[in-house]
Amino acid sequence: MKISSRAAAGVLAAALGATALALYRPSTGELEIAVASLDPSSFLHVQESADPQAAGEGETAAAAAQFAEEQDLATMPAQWRAIYDHENASRGPEQPIPFNHRFHVTDLQIDCMYCHVGTEESVSGVVPTLEVCMGCHRIAGTGLPPVEELRQYEARGEPIEWEWVYKLPEFVQFSHKAHVRNLECQDCHGPVEEMDRVYQWAPLTMGWCLDCHRQAPYEGDFATDHTLARDNPPPLAPAPRQPEGFYPRDINTDYGRTRAPTDCAACHY
Repeated sequence: MKISSRAAAGVLAAALGATALALYRPSTGELEIAVASLDPSSFLHVQESADPQAAGEGETAAAAAQFAEEQDLATMPAQWRAIYDHENASRGPEQPIPFNHRFHVTDLQIDCMYCHVGTEESVSGVVPTLEVCMGCHRIAGTGLPPVEELRQYEARGEPIEWEWVYKLPEFVQFSHKAHVRNLECQDCHGPVEEMDRVYQWAPLTMGWCLDCHRQAPYEGDFATDHTLARDNPPPLAPAPRQPEGFYPRDINTDYGRTRAPTDCAACHY
């Protein structure tokens, strides 16, 4: 017999309530079951309601935002404040589901690579799949309208069409795998842990990329030209041509002295 995610969450909440503290009263010799101080909804990071629609919270992300706007910001639960802040952010594209990075990264302390798993081994950045989201939200977020909407996507077998935030031209080749070995995510994406709605932080212009590539090599850098020049010094040969191999045909004076390659073929191959 299959149990729905809402029912499963209800069972979990009931189980938590049933594990109330058992206090022994020496004066009477009686065993007293104390009312549990642990709120199951706080364990699930949600504000539970038996019927979100009846409580005025609605059943869609838009209704959730409206409900959040009507609350007192000073006493608003963190999950509702996250929805409110996402919907009222002034930068970044509006997403089909109001996913708040600040809430997940800073409040819940979820590591970037937990959701963007595989980015460190991929040429392209990895957008979390619906299965990754549901790894938490089959339980967490019950009754929260954006989470219920997320679950409806899963029930329909429909992927979420997230809006692009970063998109390079097709003629530019950029490998995440090559960059995350040296750089922090924030070096290119900015303080995502502070963003209620993610926006493009860096201009991604050619000049902006070259400014980083032209920096002096860091200790432990894996940059292509720096490591090759260090471990395999270019052979002596009449300029400007070099033998076939690792090295560009015309080695400029910065070759091996910069953090990363600056020749055209590095990004436009």
